Amino acid sequence: MYHDQERIIIRSGDREDIFFKQKEQQQIKALREKALKECTEKYCTEHKHHCFRCGTQSLVEIQKGKCIIDICINENCGAIHLDAGELEAMLEDKTLIKDIRKSILDIFKK
Repeated sequence: MYHDQERIIIRSGDREDIFFKQKEQQQIKALREKALKECTEKYCTEHKHHCFRCGTQSLVEIQKGKCIIDICINENCGAIHLDAGELEAMLEDKTLIKDIRKSILDIFKK
């Protein structure tokens, strides 16, 4: 690039370099996004039924209304996993709250 009386003159070879650098950066960005997606999917698959609290592969799904609640059945844990928006959905339905409470307490009764 040459600065000539407040005009920038770009030689043909410079334009090609800029073009290929932009293409290269787009490819790198796409590869990084693909790698991140694959890594995230692999992690989610490997840890699908793992409890975030105790780390064991002991989650079971309980369907309540529109929500699916994941509960750890590890005797020493009992963590409850909610996906995004599930708590709000449950709080809107008062009878569902009673049913969920009963279901959860029933799991821990011996």
